[in-house]
Amino acid sequence: DQRPTCSAGRRVSESSEPTGSFSKGLGQWLGTAEVYGPDGVFLGEGRDTRSVEADDGAGTITVNVSFEGPFSMAGQYTIADRGTHRLYQGPLNYGFAEVLGDGLVCAHNYWSKLGMSQRFFLMVLPDGTRQLSLALISRAEVLKYVVVGEYLRQTDETRPAPLPAARHEGADEAEMLLRRPGSWVGELTVLDGDLAPIETVEYCESIAQTTAGLAVSVEGVHFGRDASYSLVTTPTEAWTPTGDVIGSLNMVGGRGQSGHLLHHREETRVWLREVAALDGTMKGVVQMWYRGEQRIGAMYGALSFEGA
Repeated sequence: DQRPTCSAGRRVSESSEPTGSFSKGLGQWLGTAEVYGPDGVFLGEGRDTRSVEADDGAGTITVNVSFEGPFSMAGQYTIADRGTHRLYQGPLNYGFAEVLGDGLVCAHNYWSKLGMSQRFFLMVLPDGTRQLSLALISRAEVLKYVVVGEYLRQTDETRPAPLPAARHEGADEAEMLLRRPGSWVGELTVLDGDLAPIETVEYCESIAQTTAGLAVSVEGVHFGRDASYSLVTTPTEAWTPTGDVIGSLNMVGGRGQSGHLLHHREETRVWLREVAALDGTMKGVVQMWYRGEQRIGAMYGALSFEGA
């Protein structure tokens, strides 16, 4: 049996802390982005610079952004900070973001200069100096770009932190960081359907390679039972045969993936989005859980990799 096993046990703690207003995202950030087409083909690298400043007493945040890559844009937009959510008020960016925690926002927004909509998450890693992001950029219902980003906080303008090291021009042929044999372990925060904190769970996802693809085992699933399932894989896709967990995922560059998995015994569905750091040591995980079209909760956090 090639099924992986998780060595970590499950520890549950109650949580009553508010979700916060993403204060960890303030500051100066410099990053690199890998840009992919809708078919998962690498289109090129981008340089992303952002300045995020709170307007004292006004309840607003001003963002200056410059992105240069396979597509380019630059400009400013204002955010109205409502604590549990944010309103992007233009002129460069319009939309709505939910604040899942002090280090995570999930947005549905519109880039006016591109004429495209975006489903996006931005997560500050626990050390507070790095961010990971995944952007699914569409025009109407047609996916145009997938952008995987990593950013470093700039603490001294006279001595800027270096850009995260880009891997190489053939990023679509890079190591599949999210599919390596081993385990991703750590704590995930659990939220209810209104995104209020419920608890923190110890989570473990173990991966083993099979002839057809991968065998996956997960422990610490708040909205269902622990599960094992198989994935048939290509470099840009993964899907399950029949089983208790069924669904499919898209993969870009071995670092970013998104898709839906149905836990049909529990009658729940998870929209899963993940990004691995360039050094492969951590990944950011965002899970939105549904029963039908009703969101019943969310899980998120940063997991560390332990090789097999």
